[in-house]
Amino acid sequence: MSLRGRVTVTDVAIGAAFIAASELEVWREDITPTALAAGTFALVGVAVAIRRAAPMLALVVGLGAFLAAVSGGVSLETPITPLLFFVLVLYSVGLREERAVLGLGVAGLLMSAVLVVSHENGDFDTTDIPFVLLVLCTPWFVGYAMRGKVRRSEELERRTERLERERVTAVADERSRIARELHDVIAHSVSVMVVQAGAAEEVLKRSPDAALEPIRAVQETGRQALVEMSRLVGLLRDAGEELGLAPQPTLDELEALVQSVSHAGLPVSLSLEGMRRPLPLAVELTAYRVVQEALTNALKHAGDAAAEVRVRYEPDALLLEVVDDGPGANGYGGGHGLAGMRERVSVFGGDVTAGPRPSGGFAVRVRLPIEAAT
Repeated sequence: MSLRGRVTVTDVAIGAAFIAASELEVWREDITPTALAAGTFALVGVAVAIRRAAPMLALVVGLGAFLAAVSGGVSLETPITPLLFFVLVLYSVGLREERAVLGLGVAGLLMSAVLVVSHENGDFDTTDIPFVLLVLCTPWFVGYAMRGKVRRSEELERRTERLERERVTAVADERSRIARELHDVIAHSVSVMVVQAGAAEEVLKRSPDAALEPIRAVQETGRQALVEMSRLVGLLRDAGEELGLAPQPTLDELEALVQSVSHAGLPVSLSLEGMRRPLPLAVELTAYRVVQEALTNALKHAGDAAAEVRVRYEPDALLLEVVDDGPGANGYGGGHGLAGMRERVSVFGGDVTAGPRPSGGFAVRVRLPIEAAT
């Protein structure tokens, strides 16, 4: 895995600062030949700017510029800025270059050539070798020692970004699914209203008093359809999908769902508490989908276990609980099932709590307000 980065604005700023400082040294220290010194030091500044994106290239360009400078008679004995080049570039080679050891070898060869030419110019003495080795090796070793830590940090950052993208995608997919289902609920309600209105018309012809009941049914169905329409606003539906007229699953289908999951390998028991009563179709659909998602994930992750579904009707809320006695360590395999579930429940102002149970296994608990949905 490459640890190379991109040339950032900060890198360019550091390279520009290096060029400014080196050019100032050329002028203040009267380093000659001036044009050659200014030009080669500027090239070294460019190498400093690209050190993170291309460490080996930066190393070769910078040391090649120093070699050209000393070959033309420029003395490197006085300026201090070259030390900054070695610190920054050799650190980057040790940290980010896959062929880091080769980079250190290349640095040694090119620097040896620079020192030989400098010695011929009378600017280098063998007593300076320990200092040169220190300047070359220390930044490289520090960078090389940091490779593991930086690699783990960048891998964690990439993994976090990937999980966040997956979470956002899961939520978007769930919102699209909710929109489709609510659309179908509304379409079903409207189709029922049409039938009821037709029945009311026929009854009205024979017995006006008896027509009140189907008319009230039209009114109630229309009111619920408007409520569900308000939930649909803001949720996107994929273009080109056909209008659904069939009713979506409700709590009446829970027993069949439980049996299906039990046959698939996860024994499930179902218990109903409180006074059962009809709820808005969208609420029942959401409750069904929550139980379905929880059981599906329990089937995937709970292993050799059993599960229990509890549905409790309260005056102002519908409570759902799905628990299993499996390991529960991996939860929902990354949490995307829970992300979609929370998105679905939040449409109704409800809340979801989920996590491992102290006694073992995993539990999902959902509260769906009924007053807000009716």
